[in-house]
Amino acid sequence: MQMDRTRVIFIAIVGLAVVVACVAGAVTMFSNRGGDVTPTAVAAASPGSQTVATPTRPASNVTSPEPIWGPDYDANDGLPTYVCGADAFGSYFTLQQMQMAGIDVANGFHLGIVPFALDGDPKYEISEEQRTALLNSGAWDCLLTTLDSVALTSPGVITAIVDESAGADQLWGRNVETINELQGKRIAFSRGSVGEYFVYYVLSIAQLSPRSDVTLVPQDTVADAIAIFNSGQADAVSGWEPDIYDAENSGGVPLLSSAQLRIVIDTIVTSRDSIQSHPDLVQSFHNAWFATLKAQVEDFDTAASQIADWGHNDWSFVYPESASDDFAAWLESVAQADLGDNAFVMRDTRPIIDRLNIARRVWAASNVNVPSDNVENLINPGFVLRAAEQPALQANGRPVNDTFSISQQLDLSGVSTSASATLVVLPCRTFTFLPESTELTLESRRILDNCVVPTLSQSVGLFLKVEGSSAWPANNPPYTEADILEVAEGRAQSVVDYLVSQGIDPARFIVEAVLPPEDHRNTDDPNLQAEDRYVELTLITVGR
Repeated sequence: MQMDRTRVIFIAIVGLAVVVACVAGAVTMFSNRGGDVTPTAVAAASPGSQTVATPTRPASNVTSPEPIWGPDYDANDGLPTYVCGADAFGSYFTLQQMQMAGIDVANGFHLGIVPFALDGDPKYEISEEQRTALLNSGAWDCLLTTLDSVALTSPGVITAIVDESAGADQLWGRNVETINELQGKRIAFSRGSVGEYFVYYVLSIAQLSPRSDVTLVPQDTVADAIAIFNSGQADAVSGWEPDIYDAENSGGVPLLSSAQLRIVIDTIVTSRDSIQSHPDLVQSFHNAWFATLKAQVEDFDTAASQIADWGHNDWSFVYPESASDDFAAWLESVAQADLGDNAFVMRDTRPIIDRLNIARRVWAASNVNVPSDNVENLINPGFVLRAAEQPALQANGRPVNDTFSISQQLDLSGVSTSASATLVVLPCRTFTFLPESTELTLESRRILDNCVVPTLSQSVGLFLKVEGSSAWPANNPPYTEADILEVAEGRAQSVVDYLVSQGIDPARFIVEAVLPPEDHRNTDDPNLQAEDRYVELTLITVGR
């Protein structure tokens, strides 16, 4: 099965040559496609529902395929329209459910969906450049895409969080046991996709350059990338479920997934034009989104059936006869963000700002041009916070995968590291301490801020083994093993203490101390002593 989830772009927005001739042409472009779906009952209007004046859309130099409208669409009923573009991806199907349940109409608007790569129809093969241009122009009101794509292109403003990838995105390898061993290897991925960003981020952990330390093998699709891997033309491949599992056909094994490395976040990105020209309509859409999520968690079977009834089942892979199982399979590897999660994040947007900055650093290190605008301007928390003030939108239930991590401290008490595997030995190894002390210098803290904190803060499934070592200088009377181990462990613990002060859960550390080799003990040789003064940091994963 091929699921096109391409969302990341690498070149500047290019204008297309087609000019919308007039407003009438735009109206025709967004005409009803309701015949493609089966009507269903309209949900009752929620408190605060309203009808919003139809906005005037600006002329655009790009064209969009006509959206698919819900069964309740009536072009003459005076309701405004709200158009969103989205891939075939489980947590995005909230849009389809919203249409089929009539929750859009109940909130005073008609939702139009532009589904990417729909049923092989060329009209819906919409490039990343076109998606960004359509959102920028105001032809679309929203785009569902990843946070790393927003960091790269600034196409609009993040107004809500959809989910964290919690295993859907994966990196597989053949004869590759750790990230360090990717050096010199060939890595395949779908160009311009979140899979490419996943590769760049993973390489950045080990400080491997995508320009010189590995050979990149970009392909047009995930299926193509896996085919290249299976043919022996690549040593590793990045992709997502379910396609990535085909890498097993040539002996591939999983190296890392977003279950450990929570760096892929899906977002609702809203057009700046929409926010400025019709904020009430934008608010109505967000109210409807969270009302739909509420209905989904409180009656999952009905929600799944509505998504199946939307049609285009070979695109969504949600079929009428197995709707609940199909939809649940989609959601098992994504941690959906409900209204409570969103409210938590939007009350303090610093974690999202940090992730946007990290994404830009990763892109820049991969020789990709990034915008220079302030990432703080890429987030508008107001729509979520106003929705959170409405008790009727609060869900009485939990998503299929309830491990959204940004808004909570995960309970790791039951996690055992006895079956742990080394993922990567971090390149930062030598830290300086204040004289006659185990206290880190400011320079050492800076190194940890760059080398360790970003990864641990986004990687709830990873643990860090911190192994301290100390030199064994000559002394009279001679130092004992206990003396040396005490200093070594103290330095390791200083690293842990600093990382904990930066918000990392103390349960995620394993502290060890080691002695210098026999021929380095009781020595006056400063070179040998320098070799033994280090703190080695190893990311480990369990259950891989």
